[in-house]
Amino acid sequence: MNKKHLIVKKLDINNLPDVMKLQEKIIQGLHPDEQHFILHRTEADYIKSLNGKSSNILGVFDEDTLIAQTVYCMPQNDEIRDMPEFKPEIENKDLVLYEAILVDPAYRGSSLMKKMLEYIENHAIDNGRTHSIIQIAVDNPASWINALHHGMSITKVDTDPNDGVKVIYLEKKINHKPETKKPLPQTFQNYSMYLGDNIHTKIPTLFNKMQYLIQKGYHGVSLDKETKSLIWEKKSNTRTNVLDFNLFWNSKKVSSL
Repeated sequence: MNKKHLIVKKLDINNLPDVMKLQEKIIQGLHPDEQHFILHRTEADYIKSLNGKSSNILGVFDEDTLIAQTVYCMPQNDEIRDMPEFKPEIENKDLVLYEAILVDPAYRGSSLMKKMLEYIENHAIDNGRTHSIIQIAVDNPASWINALHHGMSITKVDTDPNDGVKVIYLEKKINHKPETKKPLPQTFQNYSMYLGDNIHTKIPTLFNKMQYLIQKGYHGVSLDKETKSLIWEKKSNTRTNVLDFNLFWNSKKVSSL
Protein backbone atom coordinates (compact mmCIF):
# COMPACT_ATOMS: atom_id res chain seq x y z
CA MET A 1 0.00 0.00 0.00
CA ASN A 2 1.25 3.43 -0.96
CA LYS A 3 -0.37 6.03 1.32
CA LYS A 4 0.38 8.72 -1.26
CA HIS A 5 -2.09 7.07 -3.63
CA LEU A 6 -4.97 6.82 -1.13
CA ILE A 7 -7.96 9.00 -1.96
CA VAL A 8 -10.98 9.52 0.32
CA LYS A 9 -14.22 10.69 -1.26
CA LYS A 10 -17.99 10.52 -1.04
CA LEU A 11 -19.31 7.86 -3.43
CA ASP A 12 -22.13 8.20 -5.95
CA ILE A 13 -24.20 5.89 -8.14
CA ASN A 14 -21.28 5.44 -10.56
CA ASN A 15 -19.39 3.63 -7.78
CA LEU A 16 -22.08 0.98 -7.24
CA PRO A 17 -20.13 -1.82 -9.02
CA ASP A 18 -17.07 -1.07 -6.85
CA VAL A 19 -19.18 -1.08 -3.69
CA MET A 20 -20.77 -4.46 -4.48
CA LYS A 21 -17.42 -5.96 -5.49
CA LEU A 22 -15.75 -4.93 -2.24
CA GLN A 23 -18.61 -6.28 -0.12
CA GLU A 24 -18.50 -9.63 -1.94
CA LYS A 25 -14.71 -9.87 -1.61
CA ILE A 26 -14.88 -9.30 2.13
CA ILE A 27 -17.75 -11.75 2.68
CA GLN A 28 -16.00 -14.46 0.68
CA GLY A 29 -12.87 -13.98 2.76
CA LEU A 30 -14.70 -14.59 6.06
CA HIS A 31 -15.21 -17.91 7.78
CA PRO A 32 -18.89 -18.99 7.58
CA ASP A 33 -19.21 -18.39 11.34
CA GLU A 34 -18.00 -14.82 10.86
CA GLN A 35 -20.18 -13.79 7.92
CA HIS A 36 -22.92 -12.47 10.21
CA PHE A 37 -20.47 -9.69 11.15
CA ILE A 38 -21.54 -7.95 7.96
CA LEU A 39 -25.04 -6.87 7.00
CA HIS A 40 -25.36 -8.22 3.47
CA ARG A 41 -26.72 -5.18 1.66
CA THR A 42 -28.37 -5.49 -1.72
CA GLU A 43 -27.81 -3.18 -4.66
CA ALA A 44 -31.14 -1.52 -3.79
CA ASP A 45 -29.91 -0.89 -0.24
CA TYR A 46 -26.73 0.75 -1.46
CA ILE A 47 -28.54 2.78 -4.11
CA LYS A 48 -30.62 4.38 -1.35
CA SER A 49 -27.41 5.55 0.31
CA LEU A 50 -25.71 6.57 -2.93
CA ASN A 51 -28.72 8.66 -3.91
CA GLY A 52 -29.86 9.61 -0.42
CA LYS A 53 -29.75 12.99 1.25
CA SER A 54 -29.36 11.70 4.80
CA SER A 55 -27.53 8.45 4.08
CA ASN A 56 -24.12 8.56 2.40
CA ILE A 57 -21.24 6.26 1.48
CA LEU A 58 -17.62 7.24 2.03
CA GLY A 59 -14.93 5.36 0.12
CA VAL A 60 -11.14 5.02 0.22
CA PHE A 61 -9.37 4.27 -3.05
CA ASP A 62 -5.85 3.00 -3.64
CA GLU A 63 -5.38 4.61 -7.03
CA ASP A 64 -8.45 3.25 -8.92
CA THR A 65 -9.32 0.39 -6.54
CA LEU A 66 -11.91 0.80 -3.77
CA ILE A 67 -10.34 -0.66 -0.62
CA ALA A 68 -12.65 0.57 2.17
CA GLN A 69 -16.16 1.95 2.48
CA THR A 70 -18.64 2.95 5.11
CA VAL A 71 -22.30 3.88 5.08
CA TYR A 72 -23.14 6.72 7.43
CA CYS A 73 -26.34 8.58 8.10
CA MET A 74 -27.21 12.05 9.37
CA PRO A 75 -31.00 11.69 9.78
CA GLN A 76 -33.52 14.49 10.03
CA ASN A 77 -36.16 14.67 12.76
CA ASP A 78 -38.97 13.64 10.41
CA GLU A 79 -37.17 10.42 9.38
CA ILE A 80 -37.18 6.94 10.91
CA ARG A 81 -33.55 6.18 11.68
CA ASP A 82 -31.63 2.96 12.15
CA MET A 83 -30.89 1.86 15.73
CA PRO A 84 -33.99 3.56 17.20
CA GLU A 85 -33.46 1.42 20.32
CA PHE A 86 -30.20 3.25 21.09
CA LYS A 87 -30.15 6.82 22.44
CA PRO A 88 -33.81 7.53 21.59
CA GLU A 89 -33.65 10.64 23.78
CA ILE A 90 -31.29 12.35 21.32
CA GLU A 91 -32.95 14.10 18.40
CA ASN A 92 -32.16 12.82 14.91
CA LYS A 93 -30.79 16.21 13.88
CA ASP A 94 -28.03 15.87 16.48
CA LEU A 95 -26.89 12.37 15.45
CA VAL A 96 -24.51 10.77 13.00
CA LEU A 97 -24.80 6.98 12.64
CA TYR A 98 -21.85 4.89 11.50
CA GLU A 99 -22.97 1.81 9.57
CA ALA A 100 -21.54 -1.00 7.40
CA ILE A 101 -17.83 -0.26 7.75
CA LEU A 102 -15.90 -2.54 5.37
CA VAL A 103 -12.13 -2.73 4.82
CA ASP A 104 -10.35 -4.93 2.26
CA PRO A 105 -8.54 -7.67 4.28
CA ALA A 106 -5.28 -6.83 2.50
CA TYR A 107 -5.42 -3.32 4.04
CA ARG A 108 -6.36 -4.21 7.61
CA GLY A 109 -4.05 -2.81 10.23
CA SER A 110 -3.71 0.41 8.24
CA SER A 111 -6.05 2.43 10.50
CA LEU A 112 -8.46 2.95 7.60
CA MET A 113 -11.54 2.53 9.83
CA LYS A 114 -10.18 5.18 12.19
CA LYS A 115 -9.41 7.53 9.29
CA MET A 116 -12.91 7.13 7.85
CA LEU A 117 -14.55 7.76 11.23
CA GLU A 118 -12.47 10.92 11.69
CA TYR A 119 -13.43 12.15 8.22
CA ILE A 120 -17.13 11.53 8.83
CA GLU A 121 -16.98 13.07 12.30
CA ASN A 122 -15.59 16.31 10.90
CA HIS A 123 -18.32 16.32 8.23
CA ALA A 124 -20.95 15.72 10.93
CA ILE A 125 -19.63 18.54 13.13
CA ASP A 126 -19.72 20.90 10.14
CA ASN A 127 -23.41 19.97 9.82
CA GLY A 128 -24.20 20.70 13.46
CA ARG A 129 -24.20 17.11 14.72
CA THR A 130 -23.19 16.57 18.34
CA HIS A 131 -23.33 12.81 18.89
CA SER A 132 -22.09 9.73 17.00
CA ILE A 133 -23.32 6.15 17.52
CA ILE A 134 -22.53 2.71 16.13
CA GLN A 135 -23.64 -0.91 16.63
CA ILE A 136 -21.11 -3.77 16.26
CA ALA A 137 -21.43 -7.54 16.72
CA VAL A 138 -19.84 -8.51 20.02
CA ASP A 139 -17.85 -11.29 18.34
CA ASN A 140 -16.24 -8.79 15.97
CA PRO A 141 -13.74 -7.38 18.50
CA ALA A 142 -11.44 -5.88 15.87
CA SER A 143 -14.18 -3.40 14.92
CA TRP A 144 -15.30 -2.40 18.43
CA ILE A 145 -11.68 -2.06 19.54
CA ASN A 146 -11.09 0.30 16.60
CA ALA A 147 -14.17 2.29 17.66
CA LEU A 148 -12.72 2.55 21.19
CA HIS A 149 -9.45 3.84 19.72
CA HIS A 150 -11.53 6.50 17.96
CA GLY A 151 -12.71 7.72 21.37
CA MET A 152 -16.10 6.03 21.45
CA SER A 153 -17.44 4.38 24.63
CA ILE A 154 -19.43 1.18 25.14
CA THR A 155 -22.67 2.25 26.83
CA LYS A 156 -25.08 -0.54 25.87
CA VAL A 157 -24.69 -4.31 25.38
CA ASP A 158 -27.73 -6.21 24.16
CA THR A 159 -29.22 -8.27 21.34
CA ASP A 160 -30.26 -6.65 18.08
CA PRO A 161 -34.08 -6.36 18.14
CA ASN A 162 -34.25 -7.26 14.44
CA ASP A 163 -32.14 -10.42 14.21
CA GLY A 164 -31.24 -11.36 17.81
CA VAL A 165 -27.46 -11.05 17.25
CA LYS A 166 -25.47 -10.09 20.35
CA VAL A 167 -24.21 -6.54 19.80
CA ILE A 168 -22.28 -3.71 21.40
CA TYR A 169 -23.46 -0.10 21.12
CA LEU A 170 -20.88 2.67 21.27
CA GLU A 171 -21.26 6.44 21.33
CA LYS A 172 -19.23 9.63 21.39
CA LYS A 173 -20.00 13.29 22.00
CA ILE A 174 -18.57 15.23 19.07
CA ASN A 175 -19.65 18.81 19.77
CA HIS A 176 -16.32 20.58 20.12
CA LYS A 177 -17.71 23.81 21.47
CA PRO A 178 -15.63 25.63 24.12
CA GLU A 179 -16.82 25.26 27.69
CA THR A 180 -18.77 28.30 28.90
CA LYS A 181 -18.45 27.22 32.51
CA LYS A 182 -15.59 25.62 34.36
CA PRO A 183 -16.48 21.90 34.68
CA LEU A 184 -16.86 20.48 38.16
CA PRO A 185 -14.19 18.00 39.29
CA GLN A 186 -15.15 14.39 38.59
CA THR A 187 -13.90 11.19 40.15
CA PHE A 188 -14.05 7.79 38.51
CA GLN A 189 -14.23 4.19 39.54
CA ASN A 190 -12.17 1.99 37.22
CA TYR A 191 -12.50 -1.69 36.38
CA SER A 192 -10.10 -3.63 34.18
CA MET A 193 -11.56 -6.54 32.17
CA TYR A 194 -8.87 -8.94 30.94
CA LEU A 195 -9.37 -9.93 27.28
CA GLY A 196 -6.38 -12.21 26.81
CA ASP A 197 -4.65 -13.26 23.60
CA ASN A 198 -7.65 -14.95 21.99
CA ILE A 199 -10.70 -12.78 22.60
CA HIS A 200 -12.98 -14.95 20.44
CA THR A 201 -12.86 -17.87 22.89
CA LYS A 202 -14.07 -15.56 25.69
CA ILE A 203 -16.92 -13.81 23.82
CA PRO A 204 -19.89 -15.51 25.59
CA THR A 205 -18.46 -14.74 29.03
CA LEU A 206 -17.36 -11.23 28.03
CA PHE A 207 -20.85 -10.44 26.76
CA ASN A 208 -22.39 -11.30 30.14
CA LYS A 209 -19.72 -9.39 32.06
CA MET A 210 -20.24 -6.34 29.84
CA GLN A 211 -23.98 -6.41 30.44
CA TYR A 212 -23.39 -6.57 34.19
CA LEU A 213 -20.99 -3.61 34.12
CA ILE A 214 -23.40 -1.53 32.04
CA GLN A 215 -26.17 -2.28 34.56
CA LYS A 216 -23.87 -1.02 37.33
CA GLY A 217 -23.30 2.26 35.50
CA TYR A 218 -19.91 1.56 33.94
CA HIS A 219 -18.87 2.50 30.40
CA GLY A 220 -16.15 0.73 28.41
CA VAL A 221 -13.76 3.54 27.48
CA SER A 222 -10.39 2.22 26.29
CA LEU A 223 -8.11 -0.72 25.63
CA ASP A 224 -4.91 -1.18 27.64
CA LYS A 225 -2.60 -2.96 25.18
CA GLU A 226 0.03 -3.69 27.81
CA THR A 227 -2.35 -5.63 30.07
CA LYS A 228 -4.65 -6.74 27.20
CA SER A 229 -7.60 -5.38 29.13
CA LEU A 230 -10.71 -3.34 28.43
CA ILE A 231 -10.93 -0.41 30.84
CA TRP A 232 -14.33 0.57 32.26
CA GLU A 233 -15.15 3.81 34.09
CA LYS A 234 -17.99 4.98 36.29
CA LYS A 235 -18.47 8.54 37.51
CA SER A 236 -18.72 8.45 41.25
CA ASN A 237 -17.95 10.17 44.53
CA THR A 238 -17.24 6.90 46.32
CA ARG A 239 -14.67 4.14 46.04
CA THR A 240 -15.25 1.07 43.87
CA ASN A 241 -16.75 -1.79 45.80
CA VAL A 242 -14.37 -4.46 44.50
CA LEU A 243 -15.98 -7.04 46.76
CA ASP A 244 -19.20 -6.78 44.75
CA PHE A 245 -17.36 -7.73 41.57
CA ASN A 246 -15.60 -10.66 43.24
CA LEU A 247 -18.88 -11.96 44.56
CA PHE A 248 -20.45 -11.62 41.11
CA TRP A 249 -17.70 -13.37 39.18
CA ASN A 250 -17.46 -16.21 41.71
CA SER A 251 -21.18 -16.79 42.04
CA LYS A 252 -22.74 -20.04 40.84
CA LYS A 253 -24.99 -18.08 38.55
CA VAL A 254 -22.10 -16.70 36.52
CA SER A 255 -19.98 -19.84 36.60
CA SER A 256 -22.84 -21.73 34.96
CA LEU A 257 -23.04 -19.30 31.98
